[in-house]
Amino acid sequence: MSSSADHVPADPSKSGPRTAQEALERVLELIRTSASIESFNADHVSRAMGQSVQYRDDGSGRFGASGVLTRDWNYGFGVNRTEVKGAWFEFLFLPNPPEASPSMSDICQIDFEAFAAHLEKMGFSRQRNIVEDGRWMSDIFQRPGMRVELFPRGEADVPLARTTHQCVEWVQIR
Repeated sequence: MSSSADHVPADPSKSGPRTAQEALERVLELIRTSASIESFNADHVSRAMGQSVQYRDDGSGRFGASGVLTRDWNYGFGVNRTEVKGAWFEFLFLPNPPEASPSMSDICQIDFEAFAAHLEKMGFSRQRNIVEDGRWMSDIFQRPGMRVELFPRGEADVPLARTTHQCVEWVQIR
């Protein structure tokens, strides 16, 4: 399959995540039902996410899908591959329009700590990822065969309680 029109159908009773909570629950289920990134083939990802995926037309074997959650937020997910980095899966919440910076309040039903707790219950060890300038970038979760990196974003710019409450913005699985 190498045409952009090629796709892997999902269960016809499902049309993809309708809420952010459902989307993150589906990502957790994808992790729970996979031993490694090698399990993330188009059929498995499509079934877990409840949505058809489309292959890129560049012959790379990359595939993905996207959808709308709210007026301000979309989502996207897919598997990418390169010869150097191998395969990885990404799920992202995407602001609409892309240059906007809306509050995440409407899509933060499963916040960063709740998602992290689910991973720890699945046997992942957790490590904070602090970058060169001392900023917290992400948390890295590992278990044999799989590495999950979870990227946070503050729920909103105001009030202070919402700026420090962390939501999930991006999940990367290797």
